[in-house]
Amino acid sequence: MRFTAEVYRDAAEERLLEAGELHVGGAYLMAHFLAGLAVECILRAYRLRIAVDPSQFEERHDLFRLMKAARYDRLFPSARREELASALTYVQLHWRNNHRFQTSEGLRTELVRAKLYLKIRKGDLLREHSRRMLMAAEVVVGQGVKRWKNFQTT
Repeated sequence: MRFTAEVYRDAAEERLLEAGELHVGGAYLMAHFLAGLAVECILRAYRLRIAVDPSQFEERHDLFRLMKAARYDRLFPSARREELASALTYVQLHWRNNHRFQTSEGLRTELVRAKLYLKIRKGDLLREHSRRMLMAAEVVVGQGVKRWKNFQTT
């Protein structure tokens, strides 16, 4: 199957919606994973608009490299870039493609060990982290979808 930029864009929106549903249902690990996947999808969509041959993707699942290769940061006025950079940094620091194989307890342990829990003192660490991942993914994906029609490859 050949993936087009539009397929990736649509998948980004679907994964984000699914992540929200999973979060509400208490499936925090999968909400976390799908939120990160949604970000990867929107970055891949823009990457494909620049280089239509996916074999040119050297970035694999590295969100920062994908963002740079897709020129994603150039899409936004300077006033929005800080918000976008903050959201993308949060996702990049906390998401790995191999988290799909992780257990909830394993992710919780990883967040604590890496000190990536950002002073969450009360309540469920994974629930709060999942909420923050969703918020960050909504910024990155939402802005990408909003700017889709006006995107210029030059």
